[in-house]
Amino acid sequence: MSIHLLRCITVGYLLLPNLLFFTYWTRTSVAFFGVLMLGFLFFEVVKDREFSKTDILNQKSILSLVIVALVATLVSGVTGICFQTLDHWAHNTKINELFVSDWPQRIPLKGPVVSYYYGYYVVPVLLSKWVGQIREDIIFIWTAFGFFLGFAWLYLALNRKMIFVILALSVGDTPRFLKVILSNLVGQPYEFGDFAIEPWSNFENLFWVPNQVIPTFIIAGMFVYILKNKINAEYMVLPVALSFWWAVFPSVTSGTIIAIVVLRKWIMKSWKLDWSQVIKLVILPFVVCLPVLLFYLSHEHLPASGFVWQFSGSFGNRMLEYSLNIGVNLVLFTLVYFYFQKKIVSVLPVFPIFVTLCLIMLFPLFRIGKLNDFLFRGLMPCLLVAGIYLFYPIAAVSNYKKSWALIRRTPYSLVIVLLLVSSSMIAGGRLARAIAVNQVTTRLFPDKVAFKPIPYDGYSGIYEALQAKWTQEEADQYLGKKDSFYELNVSPLNSR
Repeated sequence: MSIHLLRCITVGYLLLPNLLFFTYWTRTSVAFFGVLMLGFLFFEVVKDREFSKTDILNQKSILSLVIVALVATLVSGVTGICFQTLDHWAHNTKINELFVSDWPQRIPLKGPVVSYYYGYYVVPVLLSKWVGQIREDIIFIWTAFGFFLGFAWLYLALNRKMIFVILALSVGDTPRFLKVILSNLVGQPYEFGDFAIEPWSNFENLFWVPNQVIPTFIIAGMFVYILKNKINAEYMVLPVALSFWWAVFPSVTSGTIIAIVVLRKWIMKSWKLDWSQVIKLVILPFVVCLPVLLFYLSHEHLPASGFVWQFSGSFGNRMLEYSLNIGVNLVLFTLVYFYFQKKIVSVLPVFPIFVTLCLIMLFPLFRIGKLNDFLFRGLMPCLLVAGIYLFYPIAAVSNYKKSWALIRRTPYSLVIVLLLVSSSMIAGGRLARAIAVNQVTTRLFPDKVAFKPIPYDGYSGIYEALQAKWTQEEADQYLGKKDSFYELNVSPLNSR
């Protein structure tokens, strides 16, 4: 498979749910122009020559990626084969609600449209509608294919060394590992408030939000691949715009990184740009995602938001939490990055990682969502880009033996890399749980393992599921607003 073909398939995969958004969530006039623009943008991707047609993923690489994607899908909890986290109540309820109801869903039936990010779900659910029942095989294949594409871009970014791809996914969990040790030795280092200032690695998020992890893998991997091969960063705008319907916060944060990188380049060129390319690569993708933005802004109740010091709780405790969870990561990332930059010539530019580290420092100071979902999900692309950058110098050498030699060259390098890799201890625990608690072990050892997959029809809709499993506040924030701009000017007329 050529890199050009991988790019086309990836964009097509992200684009397909957006076609369904325009078809079912917008009125005919908006849908016509939306589908037309998506078709034009995909045609531009197909005829583009920036991505190599000669550089390929061989059969061995594809087989490795397929195996890793299948394992990721299994352990994530999708379709209930292995252990499922609490968030799978929301995933399965959304699948069932989309399956049994007309699109778009409205609460009440003749009321405003429910505002939720459905990008991941709509394709497998539409196929399930066509065959008359929820098909878990379709959901599994759709998810595994997404993971395959995401892992493929990460694999290419990290010089086709899968071990470093896996390690990069767990970057960000070192403070959590250190806190486990501290709590066992001296007790909890700080008091837990009603929301957390704690990042979760992409590996951890795999078990909670596979729907958001898939576009995050794609964006981070493709972004670093583009930087490595000196392709214009503007080519990332379309994947980010298409991911907005899939994952709100990861799209916002990755879009911020890319926007800063692109704007800096434009300024350095004194705005002497090829404006036809700017229109095709930047402006049109941005216009395409505007209806999705209007859809998200149609909430009756906005989620809790503000700077972390504006909420109740000890300011000192908040800053201690920030220092341990964010500060430790930033110091470790900086030490690892600058040490290995001196040891090997890297083709990755410095500015994007500088921007990424700045955003990792700044984003946690602002809370969005009752439990601070903006931090848990929004930092996913930042941590993954940072992880790729940190492991890239080690992965850039010709083989694993030389990588290990580079790591153990000095006691200092060994210690900082071990600290970085310590985050994988959390990932290892999650994998062990999936291996120990699943449908197979339940049948083999019914007296020792109790696992029952989460049903799809446990609740009549996502509103009821959020009420029961989370809070009324979190349920209310997804209700639509009857006089919103989206409701008055974008939503389908024939279902009002």
